[in-house]
Amino acid sequence: MTSTAKARPMAAVDIVRATEDALDGERVTVDDVVTHLGKASYTPLLVVPGLLLASPLSGVPGFSAACGVLITAVSAQQIVRRPGLWLPRWLRRASMPSKRVHDGVAGLRKPAGWLDRVTRRRIQWLTYPPFSVLPQGLCLICGVVMPVLEFIPFTSSVLGLVVAVVATGMFMADGLLVILGMMGAAGAVGTIAAAI
Repeated sequence: MTSTAKARPMAAVDIVRATEDALDGERVTVDDVVTHLGKASYTPLLVVPGLLLASPLSGVPGFSAACGVLITAVSAQQIVRRPGLWLPRWLRRASMPSKRVHDGVAGLRKPAGWLDRVTRRRIQWLTYPPFSVLPQGLCLICGVVMPVLEFIPFTSSVLGLVVAVVATGMFMADGLLVILGMMGAAGAVGTIAAAI
């Protein structure tokens, strides 16, 4: 397993499809999704919760906090280049009804397709070590503050979108998209400050 985007085994649409493949049975756990996505790299495990936070699922109590913990754990382990992903048992066992998650994931197909269309291999050095620590660090910060801001409307959605854009840029080796996501983070800070 690698924490860089060099291999590019999947596109954003493929990440969404792989997530849908994990939705077997009546309930889906975080471990189910990690098992399906973690084989490629850590980065899809940032894209999916980021996109889901921008969906109506962000209104589910505890969902934003759980996604924040997942994003924090993945980002931190990317930064230190840990070869295998570790997550606390309670997070791996966290679950939701498969139908509810499926409805949320289905709405991600169009934005994922758009991301695939606009991404190119540009400013690639920003997506590889040692410079990749900058976007990874930004995702880490977003993940850390999500549980704290869960009860402030729309803040988790804004941060989730930032994480999704930055992570997609890292995954597709598109440094320009990473930069746009980091600029979006600056705007998000202003939006959250106004909400507080």
